Amino acid sequence: MGRILKIREVGDPILAVKCKEVDIKNIDKELLEQIEDMKETLNFTEGFGIAAPQVGVNKRIAIIQVDKEKCFYKDCEEVPTTVMINPTWRKLSEEKTIEYEGCLSVPSIRGKVERYTYIEVTYYNEQGEKIVKQVKGFTARDIQHECDHLEGIVFLEKVSGENRFATKEMINKFRLKEEG
Repeated sequence: MGRILKIREVGDPILAVKCKEVDIKNIDKELLEQIEDMKETLNFTEGFGIAAPQVGVNKRIAIIQVDKEKCFYKDCEEVPTTVMINPTWRKLSEEKTIEYEGCLSVPSIRGKVERYTYIEVTYYNEQGEKIVKQVKGFTARDIQHECDHLEGIVFLEKVSGENRFATKEMINKFRLKEEG
């Protein structure tokens, strides 16, 4: 079982660093322990993903997991805990959507970000196996968001459009009103 790590918040210099690639041929005990710590930290939050720099680690590692029951996005799919080492993605369509995004490193602010809706992601798992998947909807958004962290980009840098920002509380209040 991993440790719960401190999540770095916007303004921390590590969030602006382009992360170093992981040597896939050298997945050692230390790396696996860091991944376990990231999993434990993510499980402790309400987030759907976490990237290594968010816990102070300068490595190209991201983890996503989505509990469909807790996801407010209309195109959420259940995603089991997925460790992605050295992830890259490419668009499979020109179609994009603009949705509010949140981030563990920006606790109470949400912002509208445009993302591709259909992508192919390539990464390595904890055993060093190469994985290639096509994903769409919220999962595609989640992966793009976490990959941005590995490039030193926080979603605030990509926010655009009308009503660009909102607090977490106001978005939740609006969703409850829509559902009621």
